Amino acid sequence: MEPELTHDEIEARSRLGRFIPMASLPGDRDDLLAGATDLNAPDDVLSALERLPEDEMFETVSEIWAALGHRNEDAHH
Repeated sequence: MEPELTHDEIEARSRLGRFIPMASLPGDRDDLLAGATDLNAPDDVLSALERLPEDEMFETVSEIWAALGHRNEDAHH
C-alpha cells in the first residue's frame, strides 16, 4: 500500500492548483500556461507546467500533478 502524501507534497499540489484556473480545465499545456500566467504564477510553477507533454489534455490538478512525476493519494481506500 502506498504511503500517504506528506504535508509538503499536499502543500505543493495545493499551491500548483491555486495557479490553475477552472477555466483552463480541461486543457492542454498551453491552456494551463496561459491561465497560470493570467494569475501571475511564480516562475517555478510556470517552469513545471512547461514540462508537461504538449499534446495531452488534463482534466484535473491531480492529473497535472501526476504528469509532473508526483504521486496522488490512492483513490481505492
